[in-house]
Amino acid sequence: MLTTLKRWLGASPNRPAAAPAVDPAPPEAAPGLVEATVEDIPLLLEAARRAEEQGLSPWVLRDESRLETLRRSLEFVVHRGLWLQREGDRVAHWQGRLLALRHGDGPLLGMLLVCRRDDESAWQLRFFFIAPEWQGRGHGARLLLAARRELMGTPLQTRLPLQGAAPASLVAAGFRRMHVDAGGVASFEAPVEWNDQRERTRGA
Repeated sequence: MLTTLKRWLGASPNRPAAAPAVDPAPPEAAPGLVEATVEDIPLLLEAARRAEEQGLSPWVLRDESRLETLRRSLEFVVHRGLWLQREGDRVAHWQGRLLALRHGDGPLLGMLLVCRRDDESAWQLRFFFIAPEWQGRGHGARLLLAARRELMGTPLQTRLPLQGAAPASLVAAGFRRMHVDAGGVASFEAPVEWNDQRERTRGA
């Protein structure tokens, strides 16, 4: 009886009771760049194999031993932040980062590998890819621009053939084509790209 009375008193005959408040659904987060994990490496290896079939891979992966060598090198980057770079008859330890573009905790959209000799050197973009199911949506340029901001304060350089979609993604992300050699391999360079949020934090 008391419950019924309260309900009558709370609802005016001329005005319906207010509906309960509902929080609006949060907007979908934009893809973000994160450090890749060892579990992501097979996706890069598969992308490198696809690129090699088209003559676009920076590595020769004709047998399992070469593929395993690349796998171990990428694991070394993930665990130690170092890329094993051949220099003449020796192997040098360059700084290395393996970065992935993700939708929060969702699927991986693409990845890239960058390395550099030391803090004073420009980063070298060795390889990048967008997963086949996410291609054609502008994610290539999004991945590259996110990398430029992540590596703020440092230019980013790369060399690759002018075939395929990669050159267009580079240009869309602000890379300039510098020159093309006799073999049709072009050099691209992106100037320093500052991350505004980091700049505000650092200046505070």
